[in-house]
Amino acid sequence: MSRKNVNKKKYLALTSLNLIILIIFCFIYACLVIKNFSNPLVGLGDEEQWEYSGFYLLKNISFNPLPHLDLANNQVFYPYGTSSVFQPWGIERDIFYAIFYSCFGIGPWVQVYYLLSVTITVVGSFILLLSEFGNIRATGFALIVSFFNFYAAYKYPGHLSYSIIHWTVLSFIVDFLIVKKIVERQYISFQLLILRIALLVLSIGQELGYIAGFALTSFTVSSIFIVIFILIQFKLDKNYMNLVKNYLIQWKAESFLVRKSQKKLACFLLLLLAFCIAIYFYIPLVYQIAREAKSFDFTGINSGSWWANPLRLVIPFFPFMSRDKNDLKNFFGDFPETFYDGSPGLFLLTIGILGIWQVRKRIVVFVPLITIFFLCLIYHPANLPTLKIFPWFAFNRLGGRSTVIYPIILGIFALHLNLDWLRQRTKKIVAGLLVILACTEIYTVYSLKLEEQPRVLEPNFFNYMNYVKKQPGEAVLDWPFCITGGNGVGADRGLCPYYWKNGSIFALRRFHEKKVMGQYFGRLHPSQLNSYLEAGWHNLLSPNSPDIFNATQLARCFRPNEWSFFTDFYKYNDFAGINIYTDLLPESCVQEFYKRFGQPVVKTTIIGDGKVEFIPKSFELRSQVNLELGSLIKFKPLLDFAEANLLTSHSTSSFVSINGFSLIEGTATDKWRWALGADSNIIFRLPESQLLKLSFAFNSPIEDQNLIVELNGETKAAFQDLKKDAIVNHDIKLQALKGINHIVFKYKYWNGNQKTFAPGDNRAMSVRFNKLVIEPVNNYNFLN
Repeated sequence: MSRKNVNKKKYLALTSLNLIILIIFCFIYACLVIKNFSNPLVGLGDEEQWEYSGFYLLKNISFNPLPHLDLANNQVFYPYGTSSVFQPWGIERDIFYAIFYSCFGIGPWVQVYYLLSVTITVVGSFILLLSEFGNIRATGFALIVSFFNFYAAYKYPGHLSYSIIHWTVLSFIVDFLIVKKIVERQYISFQLLILRIALLVLSIGQELGYIAGFALTSFTVSSIFIVIFILIQFKLDKNYMNLVKNYLIQWKAESFLVRKSQKKLACFLLLLLAFCIAIYFYIPLVYQIAREAKSFDFTGINSGSWWANPLRLVIPFFPFMSRDKNDLKNFFGDFPETFYDGSPGLFLLTIGILGIWQVRKRIVVFVPLITIFFLCLIYHPANLPTLKIFPWFAFNRLGGRSTVIYPIILGIFALHLNLDWLRQRTKKIVAGLLVILACTEIYTVYSLKLEEQPRVLEPNFFNYMNYVKKQPGEAVLDWPFCITGGNGVGADRGLCPYYWKNGSIFALRRFHEKKVMGQYFGRLHPSQLNSYLEAGWHNLLSPNSPDIFNATQLARCFRPNEWSFFTDFYKYNDFAGINIYTDLLPESCVQEFYKRFGQPVVKTTIIGDGKVEFIPKSFELRSQVNLELGSLIKFKPLLDFAEANLLTSHSTSSFVSINGFSLIEGTATDKWRWALGADSNIIFRLPESQLLKLSFAFNSPIEDQNLIVELNGETKAAFQDLKKDAIVNHDIKLQALKGINHIVFKYKYWNGNQKTFAPGDNRAMSVRFNKLVIEPVNNYNFLN
């Protein structure tokens, strides 16, 4: 046997051994991170969305002949309906789940998909880099983009979409290889170009808001660089055209060899079939979702500016460091989503810097990667939206999510790391320190992951859901329900006061398959709330705390007029029954539900929401269903003077609306609310015309401030040219009308509008109210 054959066998054996090791590492990763393959993916908050998105696609996809999604319907926001375009779409994940759900029912299909994603990332990276960088470096990179991507590991399962990055990883690698070969005048195989085209299509099947965008960014930046580089070469080298012609001749020859070889032709046709299937499914659906999303105008709507300071890049992951994202906020002056935002770990940063430094004379090869890294690093959603030069990042509101691609870029830099230039002793010390650093960070991150245990369903959970599913009626009334978006729209209007408890109950649809009243979307447009606000639902969800992360249950049960509205709404709409979340209601309220609607027939416990009981709709109420009336009925709140002290009562449920005020602030003995913007509005309804007393006290931190008080468009008091820090304490007698009344406070100046008194606070504060009370008049004496 020739030496060449012996070496080839050794190479194949080593390659096979490395592949086996990498696959073993994938299963170790599954044990450390995924853990549970016995149940569907369930949990608290966003964990419920990933299966639901696939369920929604299965139930709403049609073919005529291209795939099309029914996005606007009343399956959520029942009975009014809305567009479901702002779900966390990942078309590939959703199709995978839909296929397995339709064939085998409920199962751990999202977990299986995630394991396949990690395996594709590891094996694909290894194969792509093998011929160019050898076994050891290809294996090292495969481990870096999987095991050392701490951000991706942390995001599972809560933000699973940002953990699934396989096609994005492979896209970055292929783009780098193509750029490298063009710069170094190496031959680019026809297969590599075909692979790049395939990855371009496959990548848009990933999460659309961020992950697919990073893959498209890599392709775009690399393509622009290649075009510029080739144009420069044409100008500098007259023979460069011959090199391009040779490429075309070789590609033609390669395609001819593919046609002649049955084995290669079969592989090519199989790849072409997969490519056509991906195009058929992905492009029409992604186009439809993008078009629908852009039909909503978010101009001037606050979507949050979650920002990670670029200096977070140097944060290490050591056992003694706090994982509380707030601990370093004051130091960095930023607003990250998680502690991991912006930091790939000190080990990756170190080997990446060392690697790029050693090939600094060939830095032109890395220009696209450095450009992308820099655009992500300095990105601020509001102040420096560098990534929004790309249309696919139009809804990018969390800069820290770019962290998921840092290990890819730094890993490519690290491929060029070589310590042979060091003396032997120094080399051993440096290598030893790097190994210790890597092991420390691996231990820190994965020991924390091991502490996280997968959520387990109650034994009677499926019996409960199957019972609800079989009941007549197209919808189920979850009480209390939640409507909100990740941008805060919905919760800010009182439609999801118990977010931390019940933000994900809409996703139970994948089990009982009924329509529901609420939903959490990654982003929500205020116009989508109109039907619920006009119907007055925000007045019925009265929390025991204004903080959506601290509210634990309703502060009180319904008043008589509220019961009347709720009963009529339930009666007229086609509900199968009520899912009553008893832990979120006072016990007396639970008993009142039993009294009015009957006893529960099945019970279970939901993760986060606690105990839930199903009360089926009685035959008497079912016989009165009238869908037209059900969607038109409105609740008209009447002012309760017990809630009319706006400095002591957090509840606004008896008002039609209150806006232009901050939440109540202060100490145990001193409370205040800031007026915000040009005006503050208090709108309420009375059953009869009534004489009221409006008592208010405020101080003005702005020189020459003006304040005007109006009732129903008529000026009742005016305070002109107030001195800075002036204190006003005043009572006004108001003759309120039967029905709607509107009190408005108007201001001349506010913070940031011609006057700035609090540069560190971006709120539009005008005056500070220390008293604000509406009372019925008995026998008060007024000083006017």
